[in-house]
Amino acid sequence: MTISRRQILAGFSSIGAAALIGCGPRSDQGRKDADVIVIGAGLSGLHAALMLEAAGLSVIVVEAADRIGGRMMTLDHLPGAPEAGGQQVGQTYARVRARAAEAGLEFAPFPPNGYGQVLALGDDLIAAEDWADHPANGLPEAWRSIPPTRLFFSLAARANPFEDVYAWMDEAAAASDIAARDWLVGQGANEEALRLMEVALNARDLSTYSMLNLFRSLAIYAQERGLGGSERLTGGSQRLPEAMAATLAGDVRLNSAVGAIEADEGGAMAQMQDGARLRSDFIVSSLPFPVLRGLAVDAPFSPRQRDAVGEMAYTPIVQLHLEAETPWWERDGLPPEMWTDSALERVFAQRAADGAPTGNLVCWLDGLGGLSADAMADAELQAMAQSELARLRPASEGRVRLRHVQRWTASNALAGGAYMHYQPGQAPAWGGKISDPAGRLHLAGEHMGELHTGMEAAMEAGERAALQILEAAGA
Repeated sequence: MTISRRQILAGFSSIGAAALIGCGPRSDQGRKDADVIVIGAGLSGLHAALMLEAAGLSVIVVEAADRIGGRMMTLDHLPGAPEAGGQQVGQTYARVRARAAEAGLEFAPFPPNGYGQVLALGDDLIAAEDWADHPANGLPEAWRSIPPTRLFFSLAARANPFEDVYAWMDEAAAASDIAARDWLVGQGANEEALRLMEVALNARDLSTYSMLNLFRSLAIYAQERGLGGSERLTGGSQRLPEAMAATLAGDVRLNSAVGAIEADEGGAMAQMQDGARLRSDFIVSSLPFPVLRGLAVDAPFSPRQRDAVGEMAYTPIVQLHLEAETPWWERDGLPPEMWTDSALERVFAQRAADGAPTGNLVCWLDGLGGLSADAMADAELQAMAQSELARLRPASEGRVRLRHVQRWTASNALAGGAYMHYQPGQAPAWGGKISDPAGRLHLAGEHMGELHTGMEAAMEAGERAALQILEAAGA
């Protein structure tokens, strides 16, 4: 965290900030509430706030929710405190790891899976080792040995044209910016392969997902693998943003929703939904774009930024956190974890340190499955989960209850989805081209990451916004 801001700025494009140095809000000189208002108390906003305070600027962080963390969410009220948001910390997550070290937080490997996973297609329960020759396997002959859990990623990894994490922003990358469905058909996918790859997709559907997005992610993962596996924060992922917020000198105001933002080259103002007006020299918005597009924003966005704010897609995910009242998997002798083509999609089991299942399960419903689940009330989701589990695993009947539903979807007004992804045509237009400030409004958040995804993308973008402000302020 001691690297010179000018060293880092040398790696960023010029923001043309010289004309702004020393300026304050044109109509509000002398009566600003802080030098910077940061909107959003997730990793990105808090990282920016800490950097700005360290340079001597005053900061107020406003957060619409009643808790710190954004999409870092640990369910402390459930046994074992399972994660409902980000949890995997890669070895290249330098900013995340540095902030964790400052807070005295520690990392640990994920517990091993000592019991395996079963595939459930239709009414068939299939052991992974039996998949290649199973009658339910309708994949093209050359792909039959690839389990559906890895099918899409395996095919893409074989053909990834990106040699490093920068390549996706090159002009040549546009050649791979086609819909995943079209690319897969070109590779020889039949309808059964397409159907299976639509399950648990990290997007809405194959037709609206750019292969460039996946190739980019795979290049980032390849860099990660060379350094070791991902780890988890002991005590829960949410402990990191909570610790970061606790070290800020300025206010972190919860239950403080923004309704409007004004920003030009002279200053900025956040209009709160309770009527308060917070004036500052700069604003950092770490809001996901589905949330930002719902606000009244008066700022000089570039055409690319305007398009990105209005159109960027986010993966819909619904999590069903279940508690097994008895270890019913011991009765049928099968692993509790499943990959299914049912409404449950993927079923994961929380593990003790030795890999043994604890009795807490979570179903991850992504993409089209997440949209279907999001249209259901919690009571309907409980009935569906119990019914589907009982159909697939009769030993579970009457032994599972729903403890928590987490909706990372458009119905979650504070998130809009789980994480961003590019649709065809978007990455070549926006990649590395929407990070300049819009007047005194600076954009941060996971969706603004260029060289990382997930938590580190959020930190990367928060850092960029902070450095832009420090350069403009001459701090």
